[in-house]
Amino acid sequence: MKSYRVGIELGRWRRGFTITELVVAISIIGLIAAIAVPRLVGPSGFESRGFYDQAQQTVRFAHKTAVAWRRVIFVCVTANAVSAAPAAGCAAPLANPTTGSAVTVTAPDGVILSPVNFSFDSAGRPSPAGPLTITLTSVIAGDPPRQIVIERETGYAHP
Repeated sequence: MKSYRVGIELGRWRRGFTITELVVAISIIGLIAAIAVPRLVGPSGFESRGFYDQAQQTVRFAHKTAVAWRRVIFVCVTANAVSAAPAAGCAAPLANPTTGSAVTVTAPDGVILSPVNFSFDSAGRPSPAGPLTITLTSVIAGDPPRQIVIERETGYAHP
């Protein structure tokens, strides 16, 4: 008594891929190679955007610390770093309350800042008065310049 399975011809198994499946697979691999891989291995706008967010958070942290401590907090912006400290010159930066490390962020390669030093008084107002602007310029192709603006009366930092 012979038994047969559906779709199998006496010892012949259908193996392999159809031409359509191969073309789709090669197309997907080509798209990944062309788009995703360069973003993961080379310098990209992701690093500069991450630094921009960290720099903005450092300025906001300095503002909130000045109001909470009711004392002057200084923000020092050099060509490649942003830091906050209770004394001018930012020699001894504030400590991050979560990690205990210094509140200083360093720019990745290819990102340049416009140097400016200012402080927040106990009411959160920046000194010197007037809207202050920190500009981040990137040499990475396709990465736009970004700004952090500090408002005159409130000290609010925003893009």
